[in-house]
Amino acid sequence: MKKIKKMIETVIGMVVLLALLGGCAHTSQSEEQSNIDFESLDTDTQVVESQDETNVDSKEEQDTAVFIDEKLDENLFISAELKMPENNLYEYAAQLKKFDYDKVQEAIGQNAEGNLAVDDGSDEFTGGSLTYQRNDMANHLDTYCSYAGEMGLTDDRDLPFMSQADAVAWIQNMVGIFGVGGELEALDVVAMDSVDFENVKKAIMEDSDYQFLSAKGYGSDTFEQDMEVYRIIFRMNVNGIPVYRNEPNLRQTSERFLACPATVTVLLSNNGIEMIGMMGMFEPYEEHQKETAIIGEDGVKEAIMKKFGDVILSSEFKAKNIWMEYFPLLREDSFTEMDLIPVWCVEFEVDGQSVEDSRYSIRFNAITGEEIS
Repeated sequence: MKKIKKMIETVIGMVVLLALLGGCAHTSQSEEQSNIDFESLDTDTQVVESQDETNVDSKEEQDTAVFIDEKLDENLFISAELKMPENNLYEYAAQLKKFDYDKVQEAIGQNAEGNLAVDDGSDEFTGGSLTYQRNDMANHLDTYCSYAGEMGLTDDRDLPFMSQADAVAWIQNMVGIFGVGGELEALDVVAMDSVDFENVKKAIMEDSDYQFLSAKGYGSDTFEQDMEVYRIIFRMNVNGIPVYRNEPNLRQTSERFLACPATVTVLLSNNGIEMIGMMGMFEPYEEHQKETAIIGEDGVKEAIMKKFGDVILSSEFKAKNIWMEYFPLLREDSFTEMDLIPVWCVEFEVDGQSVEDSRYSIRFNAITGEEIS
């Protein structure tokens, strides 16, 4: 229940970001009715694509996966699969995205009825961000979809106005026009119609943990009978490797701000775009910036040993999950310039508790083995 409450608070927090962006970036208000031509998109061949995987070797390579089950030291264990990337990886110099307001407005395709706010580079503290809400109801729709997804209150299905696959392709095409780096991949899709919204609204209003939403007007929400909405959460990939999106959270062992998580959430309805929330977006990166040699099994074990080597562990730590991410590491003298570097993420069980309950993870530079956070 704590997880779902945190999720709802995150959704509501999007309004705060919208207000922050609105105070320092371009905004638009219009009363023109939205009218998106869904038929204009060829979902098989997108008009504008996200950055291609131009840095992937053309030859086919086999994945190298190994399961490590060892005691590394007293109270320090590893029991996890380590899967090496199938292609050569590169380190890239990049910077947070400065959005072109007019290009974004045109890509949304509905005369930006509502509130559109973009980071245009005028405020380095809102770097790489874009928010759009068609009306005040958009944030409520996002909350309902989030709650429904977490609580399993909707079916995984296609809506009459558009299939899930076409909705994903439509949004990928739109974001491609924005000119951001990386490739979008859909992680989670929630499909809801007016009946679903009514049922979820009733469930939230009866949930004692969410009575505070009544004061925000949720109890008086009404839904058009023909309303259909997809809520789609995306991640950004670089060469097929996911970019850091704050899951799990950084332990923030450094005194400086390390990275902006790359997150994308879009609500698409049969009336058009209802909401867009983007953070941590970056400009297209340069090709073959710097080829890297990734540490493997021995390097990962050495990095873990180095982390705990000078500590007498009174609790048992067991590495259970290991995966690779691209980490947008901000440079020490900048809030906008970054280096996209591959990292190994390691999640631990502590004293037999699950990784979800232990909430202890470390990210190591996959080139040097150095702890990042």
